[in-house]
Amino acid sequence: MRIGIFGGAFNPVHNGHLNLAKCYLEMLRLDKILFVPTSVPPHKSSDGLISGEHRIKMLRLATAQNKRYEVSDIEFWRTGKSYTFDTIKTLQSVYPSDKFYLITGSDQYLYFENWYRADDILKMVTLVTAARENDEYEKMLEFKNQNENLKNSIISRFDIVEVSSTDIRQRVKNGDTISGLVPPPVEEYIRENNLYV
Repeated sequence: MRIGIFGGAFNPVHNGHLNLAKCYLEMLRLDKILFVPTSVPPHKSSDGLISGEHRIKMLRLATAQNKRYEVSDIEFWRTGKSYTFDTIKTLQSVYPSDKFYLITGSDQYLYFENWYRADDILKMVTLVTAARENDEYEKMLEFKNQNENLKNSIISRFDIVEVSSTDIRQRVKNGDTISGLVPPPVEEYIRENNLYV
């Protein structure tokens, strides 16, 4: 199988995440996308990062309608810092004969060489990212051409849905609507559980 790994805080998951997943599903002809929420690092506990349990539940609500979407709680199996390298290594043991595509944001792509065991990650997956605007696309292409180890990475241009989790959290805090920014079941879950207030 061809499996996309889509990691992130998903605090909360929003329509921008889902639009990006849909684009990659089609472009890379993926059989499955694994949404992998990051575990809760101690230093982020006061930064508005809610529990993994809530984030996983919202992801499951948001992805329930697509059989090719799956939510993985793999990063909550371990203690300590959660490194992408360790996550991929574990996933390889679960899916030993499958091909992985690691979906990253443009900011993370430009910072990738600083990731823990970045070279090893590139031997395990195909790195994919998307530019949000034309000048960013050119910048990312230039970065790729200057880094030999990124030669097999894939840079795409999609119509990005401009939504941010930070904005959503602020809207909830202010009592503003988030309708249209997150799937309706996620909006309902946030309201019922008094999240981000």
